[in-house]
Amino acid sequence: MPAPTPNEVKEYLGQTSASIETIGAALAAELRTQRRLCRVPADPAAAWDPDLTEAACRRVARNLAMRGIPLAMFQGDADGGSLVPPNRDPEIRRLEGPLRKMKFG
Repeated sequence: MPAPTPNEVKEYLGQTSASIETIGAALAAELRTQRRLCRVPADPAAAWDPDLTEAACRRVARNLAMRGIPLAMFQGDADGGSLVPPNRDPEIRRLEGPLRKMKFG
């Protein structure tokens, strides 16, 4: 399975108002981030781990969701929940965890 395409991500997202161009731009950014953090094939057409594909789609979903939150702050008061969205998605961490690059020194 190669890296996901914008059309595959759109299918993953289900009903969305995001254009294919917006999804493509978010996907490109998230794949670059994923390449920095994980052991990913250099060739996007090469066989990818299915977990990386799922995590990439989820990264795009989070990217698009965050665009609708000005300054990345939720509206509401202290009783309404967290004012700052979580920095890392636990599902993305779980999927990418075994493929994360290790840093030494």
